[in-house]
Amino acid sequence: MSKLFAYDNPIWTMLGKVADALILSFFWLIFSLPIVTIGASTSALYYTTLKIAENKEGYLFKTFLKGFKESFSQSTIIWIVLGVVGGIMSFSIYMYQKVGSQVALTLLWSLLIFAFLYLMFFTVIFALNARLSTGLGNLFAMTFMVCIKHFSWVLLMTVTLVCVAAASIFVFWPLLFLAPGGIAFANSIILSKIIFPKYGWNLKDEDDPTGELTEEVTEAMTEEVNEEDTVSDSMKEG
Repeated sequence: MSKLFAYDNPIWTMLGKVADALILSFFWLIFSLPIVTIGASTSALYYTTLKIAENKEGYLFKTFLKGFKESFSQSTIIWIVLGVVGGIMSFSIYMYQKVGSQVALTLLWSLLIFAFLYLMFFTVIFALNARLSTGLGNLFAMTFMVCIKHFSWVLLMTVTLVCVAAASIFVFWPLLFLAPGGIAFANSIILSKIIFPKYGWNLKDEDDPTGELTEEVTEAMTEEVNEEDTVSDSMKEG
């Protein structure tokens, strides 16, 4: 019986993670209310969940607020750029589905495929922004690289995001209060345990200030992607 109430009991640990997800979802919703701050709020959410995934978390609000302040400028620019692209794409999809021609249908399916790739990019970039200290151009390039090199994992993360969002909106709306923190936490486990260790990307904080994207890492990833493309081309020619 004593083991049931032990602090390290898996049941209590899981309940603690669920409670953290609820609290972080509340923080994310509150800090996202001005709309323009959604990018900074999302980066702050990942900054916190990545720490939780690596058992480095402190006080949730203090950690979230720190991530929000540090990433505000760059996250806001990312959010505006992606928001404009997403808005144009959504309007185009809406218009094409109104037209009944074969050309419009072909363009519609092309846009839907592009929209899913856009969601994959969206799923990764704020997590990378929370983890790396690098310029905007480099961040976009590295997000693209991660989506290519770890396509299956990013696909899983994106499908989970879409399914949970759809379930929250159309099936059980109270999930909206758990979804942001829950999705970010699940993605952070994949990122911190599988993807980030391959490149030595560390959290950017006072205790571990090395969360910088080095030229060596950039060149290594670029070379690997080029090698994969070369092998793929060779196989096609064969």
